[in-house]
Amino acid sequence: MLCFFALGMHAQGLQLSLNGMVIFNELQLRVNDAGEDIEGEITSNSGVQLSVESYNFWEQKNEKWQIYIHKSNIEWADDMRLEVKREGDGERINKKGGVNIHDGSSYTEITDNPTYFFRGKGLIANIPLAFQLKNLSLTMGANDFETDVVFTIYDD
Repeated sequence: MLCFFALGMHAQGLQLSLNGMVIFNELQLRVNDAGEDIEGEITSNSGVQLSVESYNFWEQKNEKWQIYIHKSNIEWADDMRLEVKREGDGERINKKGGVNIHDGSSYTEITDNPTYFFRGKGLIANIPLAFQLKNLSLTMGANDFETDVVFTIYDD
């Protein structure tokens, strides 16, 4: 139903890497009676893991950062909404102790304009993300929808 490509950008030594691809299963769609719209949301079946890394480890290991997110539509319905949330904290890279990460634990709509998603400190690997689609309608017809989701990292 949706092909998904994730892109990462970097800023001053920090970089993002993403593993996985988001796939939505149209079998989750339920329609009770003819003429009614689809109820509920569709949650992704497969996950994506985001990692905050650096080529220059010694200078960036305690750097504060923020992640912004937006989408660039290829084939998309105006009423359809794509949302994302952070499902966990991930794990520290090459350092013991807890992960310092904040916000992003509830679903946030991904729009065409960059929007703040979450923030943290230090290098963190395997931050799990979940995606969901909302406002689906049978009036959209059968179609493949595709958008690029862009994650951008900024250091503080």
